[in-house]
This record gives sequence, C-alpha cells and structure tokens, in this order.
Amino acid sequence: MAALRENVAPMDKVMTIGIAGGSCSGKTRLLKRLAQRLGEHNCAVVLQDDYYFSKPDAARDNLKFNFDHPDALEFELLAADLARIKAGYPIDCPQYDFALHVRKDGIFRHIAPRPVVLVDGILILDSESVRAELDHSVYIRCEAQTRLDRRVDRDVRERGRTADNVIAQFDQQVQPMHERFVAPSAEFAARVYSQDEVKTDVALDELVAYCQRNAALK
Repeated sequence: MAALRENVAPMDKVMTIGIAGGSCSGKTRLLKRLAQRLGEHNCAVVLQDDYYFSKPDAARDNLKFNFDHPDALEFELLAADLARIKAGYPIDCPQYDFALHVRKDGIFRHIAPRPVVLVDGILILDSESVRAELDHSVYIRCEAQTRLDRRVDRDVRERGRTADNVIAQFDQQVQPMHERFVAPSAEFAARVYSQDEVKTDVALDELVAYCQRNAALK
C-alpha cells in the first residue's frame, strides 16, 4: 500500500452513499450524474471494481474466473478504506487493469475526503463489512435482457471482447451470480429505484435532495 498522509487534519464530516445494482443496470451513470450535480468540491468516488484480486495466471480465460462472485473482491480492504475516508482522512486505493486482470503494481488512486463519498459496485450491499461503512444506499433494478444488451455493447466497444464471449459469460456467471448474490442484496438498500425512476431523474433528484439535507456541502 502506498504511504498515506497522516499529517493532514481530518475533514469534520464525510457521508458515504452506496449505489448498487446488477451489471450494466445504470448505477455508474447515475453516480456520474450525481457527482456532477454535487460538484467535485463536494464529492469523491470509490469504485468496487478497483478492489478485485489479481487473477491467477492459470485462469486468464474469463469463463474460468468468476468476477461476479463476492470471493473475487477484497471487501475487507474496501471497508477499511471507507472507514478511513469517513474518518476524514485520504486514501490510496488500488487500480485494477481489466485488460491484464491484475492490480497495477505500485499504482494507486489518491482520494481526498469530501462531504459526500459515492461508492459504486454490484456487490457492495452483499458485503456486511462494506454495508457497515455506508450511511445511505440505493439499488437500481433492471431487467436481465436490458443489462445483457448494454454489457455486450460496452465490452465489445471498450474491452475488446467478442459478443459471443460476453453472452457466454453473462449466461454462465453474471446472471446466476446476480440471482444468487446481487438481487437479494436489494433488501439492504434504503431505497430501490426502477429504470423509469432512473430515466426520469427521480433517483437523481432524490439523491441530490438527500445530500443537501444530510451532508455538509460547501
């Protein structure tokens, strides 16, 4: 872990908000729009995806390593980082290389505390240790076919995958793990949003209002 700056006075009040939902449910888009509305001086972002364990060399095939199972993620480190930033101190979080499926050696993202820290991830509400560090949480519901269509488009365009490989991974891993771990975690969310509520900005407006009421915005 990179050296952390202990000589910086902690921020007085930091509120954490978790945004969860299935793969390609729209949670990251909601997070980005919320961060934009709050402004960079009021908001920091922590991504679950940076906390994947490095993938074993013997399991380079995506279908041999299950990225959608909780065991693929170092949630204890994520929870520890959230506890630290909630206490008002900066964190240096790992950076994950999705092309090589490993953490970038010696490379970290320095995140300074802000009045609101947004946490994005499909499994953050499944982890008890991470839930304990969230002051508020929401879950976005989205039909499987919509999520698959979005995932094919994203992974082919951004990650160099083939459509057949993406579909096979979705059928064999993503959807089964969604049904086993992700969807049930919605019960831990303070608010569950439908796709209509996300598209019509109900979710965004409610979250902005929540932050205005409860966070020490600048």
